[in-house]
Amino acid sequence: MSLSFRHYRSETLSHSHDDFHQIIVSHHGVLDLDVEGAGGAVRGRQIAFVPAGARHAYRAQGMNRFLVIDLDADLAARAGIEQLWQQAGGGAYLSVPGAVRLGELEAMFGGATHLDLAPCAASVPMTMTTGFPMPRLHSAGQSAMIGFLADLLRNARRGQGHNHGQYDAHDNISGEIPPRLRRAMEWAAARLNEPLSIAEMAKIAALSESALFAGFERHVGCAPMRWLGLLRLDRGRDLLADPKNSETIADIARQVGFQDQAAFSRAFSRRFTVAPGRFRKQCQVP
Repeated sequence: MSLSFRHYRSETLSHSHDDFHQIIVSHHGVLDLDVEGAGGAVRGRQIAFVPAGARHAYRAQGMNRFLVIDLDADLAARAGIEQLWQQAGGGAYLSVPGAVRLGELEAMFGGATHLDLAPCAASVPMTMTTGFPMPRLHSAGQSAMIGFLADLLRNARRGQGHNHGQYDAHDNISGEIPPRLRRAMEWAAARLNEPLSIAEMAKIAALSESALFAGFERHVGCAPMRWLGLLRLDRGRDLLADPKNSETIADIARQVGFQDQAAFSRAFSRRFTVAPGRFRKQCQVP
């Protein structure tokens, strides 16, 4: 198994790899992808699962960074990863729910740009990469990654290809917002269940913190953290309104970035003038 952070170019390229599956997760940016005729995009919380042997074409939009996992097909079969992928719908595009913390994937790197987790078939890079050293981890590293992928696929659902929005609350980002701000907003929206900072958003946008504030005030109408707080509450409201969602209010609070249910309830009540529990009951009334 091999993991690497990669940047993609804007021209369209294509290839296939017979001995390993590939899982592609966006750190920031958009990757247009076509897998055996199924068009879609990797962005936000929509990831791609490219099966071994599948011909795929790809090109990036603007500045980008993606985490690419090359997973040996035999290892995936033995570990049950292929079965979990099929249970999630077996499509090339999968939507990852908010309960999964994508930042945990990045934390496994420990600052490296390319990791080789135990022996597997040689991987074929999708883009040219620089020659960084590849630290070899013991079997515990592979086990941790397999466990994370299993949890991710166990909770994933089949994505919607080209019909998938920029992220779940895509209406909050209009097409008139500059690409740098849009990139930072999509990055933050995909990580609502994790602690986020102005410094991180500014880095993703390739702006200074003062320029980020100015851009938000001009194009969004509020400060970055104000926008992020409203987005978290809007996402929480959508989860509470979903009749198929059986998670507790405490679980939903953590999923949208609140440390505890009490803090979520206070903020929710101020914004929507109704407590979360009462709002959920109102939505369940026929």
